[in-house]
Amino acid sequence: MISFDSFRRAPVPEYEEVARAFSRRGLSSGVRLAQWLALPAFAVSSLFGVLLAVGAWVWPGGGTLLAAALLLGVAVWVDAEGTRCDCGVHRLFDTLGLRAPVRALIRDLWLLAVIAAEPDRAGLAAVWVVVVAVTQALWHARIATAVWLQRTAGPLRYRQREEGTFHWSSGGSVADRHAAHYRAAVGSWQVEAWFAPTATLVAALALPGVPPWWWTLFALVPLAVGGVRAREAVRLAGASRRHEQELYDELSALGPRYLVYVSLSAGQAKYIVNQWLPALETATPTGFLLVREASQLSAIGPTALPIVYAPAPRHVERLTLPTVRAALYPAYGERNGQLLRNPAIKHVMILHGDSDKATSANAMARAFDEVWVAGPAGVERYRDAGVDLPPERFVIVGRPQTAGLAVGPRQGDGPTVVLYAPTFEGFYDQTTHTSLETMGPGIVAGIQAKLPEAQVWFKPHPASGVSRPGMLRAKAEIAAMLRPTDVFVDDHPDLTLPDCLQAADVLISDVSSVVTDFLYTERPVIACDPAGLGEDAFWEHYPTLRCAYVLDPSLAKLDDCLAEALGPDPLRQRRLEIKRHVLGDLPEGPLAAFNQALENVTGLPQGLPQ
Repeated sequence: MISFDSFRRAPVPEYEEVARAFSRRGLSSGVRLAQWLALPAFAVSSLFGVLLAVGAWVWPGGGTLLAAALLLGVAVWVDAEGTRCDCGVHRLFDTLGLRAPVRALIRDLWLLAVIAAEPDRAGLAAVWVVVVAVTQALWHARIATAVWLQRTAGPLRYRQREEGTFHWSSGGSVADRHAAHYRAAVGSWQVEAWFAPTATLVAALALPGVPPWWWTLFALVPLAVGGVRAREAVRLAGASRRHEQELYDELSALGPRYLVYVSLSAGQAKYIVNQWLPALETATPTGFLLVREASQLSAIGPTALPIVYAPAPRHVERLTLPTVRAALYPAYGERNGQLLRNPAIKHVMILHGDSDKATSANAMARAFDEVWVAGPAGVERYRDAGVDLPPERFVIVGRPQTAGLAVGPRQGDGPTVVLYAPTFEGFYDQTTHTSLETMGPGIVAGIQAKLPEAQVWFKPHPASGVSRPGMLRAKAEIAAMLRPTDVFVDDHPDLTLPDCLQAADVLISDVSSVVTDFLYTERPVIACDPAGLGEDAFWEHYPTLRCAYVLDPSLAKLDDCLAEALGPDPLRQRRLEIKRHVLGDLPEGPLAAFNQALENVTGLPQGLPQ
């Protein structure tokens, strides 16, 4: 099966992402119901709308019109709630061109057919057309206002509530007012837009003797609201400029020495940025997150670091304050060049993982002043890939994400834990290493058969299914196999990747940075070879995994791999050697190495004020 939530990755206008980031909230029972009903409500309302329209011609009468009005009300509620909670079905509708105003127009048109079914309602039908036309025009005006406001807005400070939800708060109510305008354009306007047509219909049914043209007065309500909103938007544009200076003053008072430049595909901050937050928060130099796309905001985990949303290049330029000495880049984002052009600061690629994937030796690294890698193996990857960089550009910092992991066999009672953590399918053929789609269900079934007393933990990559629906099917199949006796990590949002690595006795994974991090524990690794290269060729292509037991696509060696990994473990000594080569030999640990590197790159030249 395909989850409709996969369509949440579909692109939407930037103002809509801002609105969703602001209004992100826990799903109440009503909103959950709206999610489940989103697709059937649209289908049923459309189908029954047609049937009611036909029925009105066959059996004229107010009862049919009343039934149509009630159905319209339910459809509007479901649509509004589903839009507010960012339902995957609504993202699908958006992709198909059926955005909220279009869906509303479809509902209004079939209700018009019901009204026009009786000749004596010709006047009401004409009034209905006028009212709906006004409503649609105002809705599109709101969308245009939101686009204009978003493009003229300054940067905004993003704050996180303690309970994990988010809200805007800076410079008074400027950011809140921005979000209100954006939400209206996204779909919260539906309830307001429904008022005029509904009031027209109710009044016509309740007072049949009143001339229909009187009911055009109801169109004045959305017109008045629209006028007030437009005036607010103009005022807000001016307030935003004042707020922008206040934000610069607020950040300047903090004296940040670095910024983390967040420019990624939609929502990727969840696994690209969050893993760096603990190390950054414990570092001596102060800094902040500069976020270029609103879709990243709600994905950022709780942090004490200031978060600033800066959609325009001019914001980036101004936010590179005089105290900022370095920019840290966790990924090769498309907008990186808008800051890389600044020669006054040091540009550091820290990446978001360390593995033998091609992304760990990207030729674009030549644009950066420094490239921070986990260990000597990271330097060798660039050399072997033909990316010639002088040695002084590399800084070995280990993997700070592993600092809290215990080394050696897992302590404590409980069943043996086998963690299956496959990577995602990647964006290029060169980075397609996942075993999830072709091997995943068989691996989990094999573990359950071989080790019935063990507990299987399954943690798929957050981006699984980004380009292949089969990944989502495999993920759903494995989840069904594991519930309720084993652990499907997605069902436990509090479980982080380090938590999973800490709990595991053995890891089964792909060519992935998960393996690199698990090497820190010195526990056994089983690596999947979905391409069927064979053990020798696999080790040659991916030297970090020369300490892993290799599992071919047939899964014929699964039992043997599990027996060796959990038994005599003949690769243990090789694993210890590769650990030092991949993660570096850092006597004080990776957190200290990372902090020292950050202090070095953010140090002010002698003679300048601190």
